[in-house]
Amino acid sequence: MKIKLLLSLFCIIGSFATTFAQNPKWFKKARKIQLTIITTDEKGAVNQGQGFFVNETGTVFAEYDLMKSATKATAVDAEGKEYDITHILGANSLYNVVKLETNNHKANTMPIASAASKENDLVYIMPICSNDKKAVCIIDTIKQVQEFGDDKQHAYYSLSSPLESRYSGCPVFNANGEILGHVQMPAGDNTKPAFVMSTTYGNSLSINVLDINNNDLKNIYIAKALPTEESQATSYILLVNRQDKTAYMQILNEFVTKFPNNHIGYTQLAEALVGDNKYKEAEEIYAKALQMNTGHDDEIHHSFATQLYQAGLQEKEPAEGWNMEHALKEAQTAYACNNQPLYTALEGMCLYAMKQYEASCEKFLQMGSTNMRSAEYFLYASQCKQMMKAPTEEILAMQDSAVNCYTKPYPKEATTALYLRAKTLASLNRNREAVNDMNEYEHILSGRVNDAAFYYEREQLEMQCRMFAAALTDIENAVRLQPQDALLRAEEAVVNYRIGEIDQAIAAANEAIRIDEKFPDPYRILGICLNEKGKKAEAKKALEKAKELGDTMAQSVLDKIK
Repeated sequence: MKIKLLLSLFCIIGSFATTFAQNPKWFKKARKIQLTIITTDEKGAVNQGQGFFVNETGTVFAEYDLMKSATKATAVDAEGKEYDITHILGANSLYNVVKLETNNHKANTMPIASAASKENDLVYIMPICSNDKKAVCIIDTIKQVQEFGDDKQHAYYSLSSPLESRYSGCPVFNANGEILGHVQMPAGDNTKPAFVMSTTYGNSLSINVLDINNNDLKNIYIAKALPTEESQATSYILLVNRQDKTAYMQILNEFVTKFPNNHIGYTQLAEALVGDNKYKEAEEIYAKALQMNTGHDDEIHHSFATQLYQAGLQEKEPAEGWNMEHALKEAQTAYACNNQPLYTALEGMCLYAMKQYEASCEKFLQMGSTNMRSAEYFLYASQCKQMMKAPTEEILAMQDSAVNCYTKPYPKEATTALYLRAKTLASLNRNREAVNDMNEYEHILSGRVNDAAFYYEREQLEMQCRMFAAALTDIENAVRLQPQDALLRAEEAVVNYRIGEIDQAIAAANEAIRIDEKFPDPYRILGICLNEKGKKAEAKKALEKAKELGDTMAQSVLDKIK
C-alpha cells in the first residue's frame, strides 16, 4: 500500500514537472520575437491577439480571424515597442493564417524548424506576450501529426492537452529552440487539446496576380504587398481594382520603387495622376521615366501623347502645355523612337483634332499597309474626306475599303461601316445598294434593331425602290418603337395609301393628327384618302386645314377635286 502511494505521488510530481518545467536556455531570446497584435476595424472596434516575428525583415505571423475586417493594425513587443503593420503578404482563412509585413526591418528572430516534429516530441508553448519576467513556457507533447500540402511539406500537430483561448496565436518551439508553428484552438470547445499550425505553411503564403480577386485578402482592408516576381507584379498593377485611388496610388509608387527600370510602373502612375487632375505631377513622372533608360522610351512617349490628346479634347487647356500640339509632338517622338503603326494612328488622331484633315487622312491611309490595317482607320479616313468636302465617290471608296476588311458572314464589328456606307450610297441615289447594306446591318444584329430612325430611313429608301411591302413592315416597326411620333404615323398613312389600304391610311393619319394637331402633313394625306373614298367635303376640309398650317402641296390637290 505504501509503495503504491509513493508511486502515485511520484507520477503526480512528474506530471507537474512536465507542465511547469524550468524555461529552456533559449527562452529569453524567444520572448523577443513575441508580439501582441492590435487591430481596428471599420466601425472602430478594437481586437487583440498574439503574433510573432519570423525573420529579421519584420515578417509576422498571426491568425486570420484576428486580421479579418481590419483597417489598421499594430504590433507591440514584450518591451512595449510598437510597429505598424504596413502590408498583407498572404492570407488563408481556411487554415486561419495571415502573413504580415511591419516597418521593423531589424527584428529579433529565431530559426524556423528545418524538419517536422514527430509524435511524442516535446513542444514549448510560449506564454502570452507581456513584460512579465516570471512567465514560463507550457510544455506539452505532440499526440498526432497530419501532413498536408501538394508535397506533404507542411504539418498540422495535435497536442496532448487543452489550452486557454488566450494562447491562440502564440508561437510554439521544439526542444532546439526552433519555431515549429503557432497555437490554434479547437473549434468551439476549449476543453479539447489544442493544435499547432506549422510555420512552414505560413512561410509559403504569398501574393500573385491570381490573388486580385482573393476574398481572404479583400476582407482585410490593409494594403496588400506586390508580388515579389516582376512579371507577376506587372500583371498585378495592370489588373488591380483602381476604385480605391489611395490604395492604387500606393501600389504604383511601391512598384516604381521596387522595379525602377520597369516603364509600366511609370506610365500607370502618370496616367493615374492625370485621372486625378494632377497634370504637372504626371509630367514629372514621365520625365523621370525617360531618365531611367528603361529601353521603352517609345511607349513612355506614347502614353504621354495619349494623355495629352485626351486633355487636348477638352474645351479648356487643363494645364500649361497640355494641348493637342504637344500631343502630336509626343506621338511623333514615339514614332521616331520606334516606327510602330500604333504611333502613326495617334498622329492621325491628333491631326484630325487640329483640323489638319488632309495630313490626318494620309496617316490613317498609311495604316492600310501595316499589321494594324482595319476598318476603323478607313472610316477615319472617310471622315477626313467628308471634312475636306471631297467628292462623295472618294468618301465611298474609303467606306468600301472599310467593309472589305470583313468577310461574310459579317461580324458585329462591321455594323458601323455598313451603316455609314448605306448613308453614302443613299446620297448617290444608289438606293437598292443602300437597302442591301441596311439589310446586312439588321441581319448582323439578328433582326433586333431597337432604333425607329433606322426603320424610317430604310423605309424611305424602299419607297424609292418601290419595295412597298418591305416599306410597310419597316414603318410599322418604327411606329411600334415610337408610337407617339406624329411623323412616323403620317408616313405610315402614306405607305398604306400607296399600297391601296385606304382605311388603314385614314386611321394612321387621324392618329398623327391626334398626336400633333398642328402638323400639316397628316391633314393633306387624310384629304387625299377621303377623296379616294368619295368624301369630297371632308377631303376639302382636311386639305384646307393642311393649307392653313403651311402645307404647300395642299392647294394643288384641292384644285383637282371637283
